[in-house]
Formats: sequence, C-alpha cells, structure tokens
Amino acid sequence: MAATTEPIINSPAANNAASQANKKKKAKKTVADNTKYQGIEKVMPIEIRSSHAKGRHAVAAKDLAAGTLVAVEKATTFIVRNQSFVNLCHCCLTPIQLKSQTRPKVDAQGKQIEGQVERINVPPSSCAKCKMAAYCSEGCKKTHAPEHDVQCAALAESNKISATHSVPLEQLRGVLGLIGRRKAEGDGAVEFVTEAQAADAKPTAYGCVSDLNPNRHYIERNDIKNLQTALKEVLALVPEEARIPLSEAVEIACIFHTNNHAITVNSHGILGVFPFSSLYFQHNCNPNCVCIGGPSGVMYVRTLTDVPANGELSISYADLYQPREQRRRELLLSRHFWCKCRRCSTLLSQSVDRFMDGILCGECKKGVMIFEETKEVQDINELMTDISALDQEIQGKFAECESCPSKIEVTKLVEILKAAITDYGAAHMALQQQEGGDLVRVRQLLERFVQNYEEKHVLHPCNAYLVNTYITLVRVCTQLGDVDRAIRYNGIVVDRMRGPADCNHTAVPENYPRLAEYNMTLGDMCLKQAKKKAANKTPAGRSITRRYLKEAKAALDNAYRARVVIHGEKSQRAAEAKRLLDDAKKEYDAFSKATEKKKSKKQPQPQQQQQPQQQEAASA
Repeated sequence: MAATTEPIINSPAANNAASQANKKKKAKKTVADNTKYQGIEKVMPIEIRSSHAKGRHAVAAKDLAAGTLVAVEKATTFIVRNQSFVNLCHCCLTPIQLKSQTRPKVDAQGKQIEGQVERINVPPSSCAKCKMAAYCSEGCKKTHAPEHDVQCAALAESNKISATHSVPLEQLRGVLGLIGRRKAEGDGAVEFVTEAQAADAKPTAYGCVSDLNPNRHYIERNDIKNLQTALKEVLALVPEEARIPLSEAVEIACIFHTNNHAITVNSHGILGVFPFSSLYFQHNCNPNCVCIGGPSGVMYVRTLTDVPANGELSISYADLYQPREQRRRELLLSRHFWCKCRRCSTLLSQSVDRFMDGILCGECKKGVMIFEETKEVQDINELMTDISALDQEIQGKFAECESCPSKIEVTKLVEILKAAITDYGAAHMALQQQEGGDLVRVRQLLERFVQNYEEKHVLHPCNAYLVNTYITLVRVCTQLGDVDRAIRYNGIVVDRMRGPADCNHTAVPENYPRLAEYNMTLGDMCLKQAKKKAANKTPAGRSITRRYLKEAKAALDNAYRARVVIHGEKSQRAAEAKRLLDDAKKEYDAFSKATEKKKSKKQPQPQQQQQPQQQEAASA
C-alpha cells in the first residue's frame, strides 16, 4: 500500500462525505454511445446495446440458428505470428510458396566461411531493407507499401529493441502496424459489410482503437517503464510525419496486448485488432459464438448454438477445456479481468468444471473431491499485485467427496494435483527433447502417466491433464505408425471432451472448433485404416473393417455438421469434411453389400423348396 501524508479520518461525518462523493462519481458514469457502430444493425441480425451493468454488448435481433453470421470485420491491423513469419503474405495472408536459393555460409560470429554455401527457403517477395516483411507477390508488396514504409526502419531494429528492453516483439510489431494504418488511412470511417462484400471490406478505422480499454493500470510498473523506453527508441525511427506521442504509443501498446484476437488463417496464426468485435462480443466460458479468420485480415463471427431473440452474444478468449482456476488466472494475466460468467460463478459441485481438475475420492474411488471456493475477487488491483492471495484461501479447509462422507484437507488435495502436474510435465518435456528421436520411450512415459493416475483411480477420467495426455499420445502414436492405437486414444479424447454421461452440462459448447477437428482427425484415420485392412477377408478382419468404417462415418458426420456451423456451408473446410464423409459412406455401403452377397451365397435353400424332394424320397 502506498504511503500518504494526509491524516486518516474515521469519523462518521467523514465517512458519509466520502460515501456521497463516491455516489457522485458513480452518477457521472455515462452509458457508452453506440452511434458510431449502429450501421452493423443494417447488415447483420443483431442489436448493439450499452448499459451500466453490462457495458457495451450485442444481442440477437431475432431467433438465430447455429451457424448464423453475426459480424464481418477487417482488422485495423494484424501481424503474422513470429513462428509463421514467412509462411503467410503480410498483406493478403495467402500461403507463401517458398523458393530455394543458396547463400554463403557464416560461422557463429557471423563471418563468411570461404568456399561454403547453404541452401535456404525464401519468400518470392520481401523487404530487402528490414527483412521483416514477406509477400506472396510484388503486387502485394506494392499494395502494402503505404503502411510498411512507415514501419520499415523501426522493424529493422525491432528484434534488438525487444531483446534489450524485454518487451515482446509481437507487441512492438503490433504498435508499428497501428501507426502504419493510421498514416495510410487518414480520416477513416466505420463501415460494415455482408459476407458477400467481405472481399471489399475496409479495415475498421484507427479512431475506433481508442474506444478499447487498455487496462494500463493493471500492468506492472516495471513493465510499463520497459515499454516506454522501447517505444521511445521505436518512435525515433518512425518518419516524423507519421510519428505519434509516446503516451499514445504506450496506450495503443496496452490496447494491442489486452484486446488482440489470436486467430488461425490457412493453418497459421495471426494477431489482429478488431475494435468492434472486442467492444461488443463479451467473453464467456460457455460462449454461443466463435471467431474465425479469413483472407486479408477479415474475421467472421458466427453463432455456435441456437440463440433466442435478445440473447446476449458472447465469445471466449480462453481454452475451455481446462480447470476453472486456470482459466481465470489465464484471463487475469493476459486480459486483466477476473471472469465472473455463469459457468465460473456456478457452485463447483453443480458445474462440469469439477471434472476438469477432478481428483477422485481415496475411499469410494468414484466421487470427485469438492472444495467450493469462497474467495471472489473484488479488487483486481490487489490480486494483480499478489496472485498468491488465491492460494491462501485453502489453508485449514477441507474438501468433501460428492458420493460418500469422506473428507480430505485441501492442502493434501493440492499436493496430489501438484504431483500429477510434475509427472505430466516430465512426460511432455521428454517429448520436446526426443522430437524425432526415441518416440517409443515418450509413448511409454505418457502411457505410464495414464496408468498411474487414471487406472489407479487418482484423477477423474475427464481431468484436463489426462485428456491432454491422450491428445499428445494421438500425435506420438501417429508419428510411430501405430494408427490403431492412435485411433483408440483419439476416440477417448472425443468422448471425454463431450463430458461425463451423468453430467447435465458439457465442458465445451456444441460445435466447439477443437472438438470438430478431433472428430475430423478421428474420421480420417478410421477411413484410411479401414481401406488398408479391407484386404483381410477373415471374420476378424471383416469385423475390424466394419467397425472402422462405422466410426469414420459417425466422426466425419459430426465434423461436417460442426464445420458448416463454424465456417459456413460453402467454405472449403466444410467441403473437405463433406468429401471425406461421402467417401466413408460409399466405402461402408460397398462393404455392406459385399458382405450381404457373401452371406446369401452360403445360405442353404429355403425349407419350402426342399419339402417336395423330401416327400418324393419318403414315397419311394
């Protein structure tokens, strides 16, 4: 707590005066003006609203079916993630076809090694000055020039500045992207388009970025100081006519950090600032909408489930299949808010969240040990200063089994979970160290984790650490060529993510993108394996083939229906799932007909046809 030179007065009169002052401050709070964004209501089936309780938010203007498009927005700025830097065009986000070329080889000190060259893959077009921009063509390079020219000199030094001042490189690139957009657009207007007009959509105006909450007061003072120092160096390299004040640069850096949307385009990640979507689609751990990336930095928001008229539209900024406390802390540290959505506020004993980090009772081996959190965050500043305040809440408390009278100290429960996390981390660390090496050993470590914590009834089967271990096992077994085992583990992942059969709520919403992709992977593997095993004509071989074809049909049908909702019926993703589903149906029908034909050949003649022959034999 900061020291003060003013005396502290505890008199009733003083307290009353303070109370009145607080009331006046609250009375001055105004409801946000939506006029700037009202145009969305003309092209999309939504209404935008503002209130003291909810702030800005969007609701369904009528009953909306799952898969309904509710927003199309082009980012004010976007950056290709560092790990995908040369894989996507920095202008249109088209996948780049890299070309191979040679260059002189250099040693660790950067000196050229005489007579030695090396082959590298480079984009067809890039910025030779900063080497921080890649394009699919010279046309895109020319189109992007008005924005890039403003950033070029600063981008050339951005890696060095980032490392010197411990400021994330992507944050610096995001700030430069916003400065470039500001210079290129001039006085931009806010325009909204339909899906058919998405190709011609204009970026949301730079002026809308200031409507977003920077949450600067939740960021540590040292981080702000480092950011100021780094941005001062960056701005010095920006052309004077495009330069903005340092205070504004810090503000938009904080806005980019806490409001960016991480989306996938053509299998690669980008970070974009979408002011309208950030303002009006609030976070929820049980969202009814999803954000999907498209070409040229356009983001589409669609409903995941049916939404009734006046129902609030929400998205999620967190991975939903993880423990409640983990989700909340992740949102607190990255987005600077403590989630109080219905899922996070429901008693743990009545929520599917109890399974995400569920530890089974040591007595009955069936029920989950429940500890209802009693601490709710009132002062987020205090929590940001001391995140361990949540851990102090468990001291001297007991968890109770939901199925029997057994109790256990919460601290002991935490020790069990910490041991599981340690073993989980060790197994996954081995994967990182053995990538491309001894994957058999990695698989054994992962399977041992399952044996120790699931088969011995320590963790609930739907515990997030177990499910994530199965997800890793799918990848490892696929790389080892053990497809049958990969299929089995993938099936477990799909079943677990849907939630326990005896629970009224699911861990993820219907048509959840990650679940759709797990279904897609499962269906694809089953279909390929069924074709491979079709040559085995033994009864056991035919039984396996039938089972795989049946699983392929079911998984691909789920994947197709989900992709239609998530990406749209005419999307390439939906078309890909439909093609595989039709193939699976065709294979299943052909297999069934061949099996029936084989059975009919082996069947004896009907009894009625044999009766005349039997009568003749009897009379003879």
